Amino acid sequence: MHIRDLLKSALDSLGRNKGRTALTMLGIVIGITSVILVLSIAEAAQRYIVNTVNSFGTGLIIVQNGPPTQGAFTAAFSEESLTYADARAIQQKTWSSQVVASIEQTDKLVANGLERDGKVSGTMPDEIKFYNIKTAKGVFVSQEDVDARSRVTVLGSEIAKDVFGDDDSVGKTVKINRQNFRVIGVMEQTGTRGMDNVDRNIYIPVTAAMDIYNKKYVQAVIIKTNFASVTEGIRNIQDVLRSRHNIDLGAEDDFNAMSQEELVKTATQITDILGMLLSAIAAISLLVGGIGIMNIMYVSVTERTREIGLRKALGARSKDVLTQFLIESIVLTGTGGLIGVFCGVAFSWLAIIVISNFQSGWSFAISTTGMALGFFVSTTIGVVFGYAPARKASRLSPIEALRKE
Repeated sequence: MHIRDLLKSALDSLGRNKGRTALTMLGIVIGITSVILVLSIAEAAQRYIVNTVNSFGTGLIIVQNGPPTQGAFTAAFSEESLTYADARAIQQKTWSSQVVASIEQTDKLVANGLERDGKVSGTMPDEIKFYNIKTAKGVFVSQEDVDARSRVTVLGSEIAKDVFGDDDSVGKTVKINRQNFRVIGVMEQTGTRGMDNVDRNIYIPVTAAMDIYNKKYVQAVIIKTNFASVTEGIRNIQDVLRSRHNIDLGAEDDFNAMSQEELVKTATQITDILGMLLSAIAAISLLVGGIGIMNIMYVSVTERTREIGLRKALGARSKDVLTQFLIESIVLTGTGGLIGVFCGVAFSWLAIIVISNFQSGWSFAISTTGMALGFFVSTTIGVVFGYAPARKASRLSPIEALRKE
């Protein structure tokens, strides 16, 4: 039989059992949709993280708690070692241009008879230089405020409007962790950065944050140096901190200093691993779909035994029968693959729209690898899981097949 005849025969056969055909393809469609959706969201997340880190500017060095062997993003689970005094020691070096020691804490702001959720950001004056943000009213936290451990605060535009409405909040008193703070400024509307809505931030001196939350250590120190090389900057910062922490030569550091590029690389590796794990889970549905196709093809062989016998009696070779059933299986999975690719793209687009409503900065990204892999896998499943039923059909004896009721 010609390939055109085989395709027509396959479509006719699948068309006779539309409900069964649709249910059989469903596993393939769900599997491929899931793989493309997961990989596309992972790719969009990578872009988002890279753009977020790059928005800090260039040449930044991030110092976190915990030894370098633990890698990035583990500071929350590490033994704390970084102090405000460490940040001040680095700040006083001639090669240091900008330094921010930070503490972040989710808390409530109480003012004007209202209580609102926000993120308290214990910070230093260079915060506005790192992120290129400005105050709409009043002033930002000064170094004098930090040194004096002053109870002053600068409110994000959204939380200021929540508690004071259109009234001028500068000079008003608010409560943070049951302590009074005087509002000295309100930030311009900024939107989101990273995973945070910056307009709901409550900025206070880092030393004041240490006092009201009873903390001896800061969560991180971000530094910009005057060195042309980031590597040289990291080396000098390490020297300062090793000396201050009394770390012997050859002993492991109790802090982790890394560049933006290293942070991006680590974030990319994490999203890659998560994407692979989630894709592996989604691929299980492809396996289930393949087994379903094999079972349906076995049923089809049983139902069409007399047809197979008649074809072989009229001169069809075993090879022709094998090819015919393989074509049917490939058409089934190939069609499911195309539908899965279309659904994967559509659901990825919808997912990014939904995420963007809660977190701005996400852009639509389609994993071409996921699309190609999904379609290739679906076709392969058609061959692999369709071969056994097709081989069974091709080996039927014409006489036995014609005698079957």
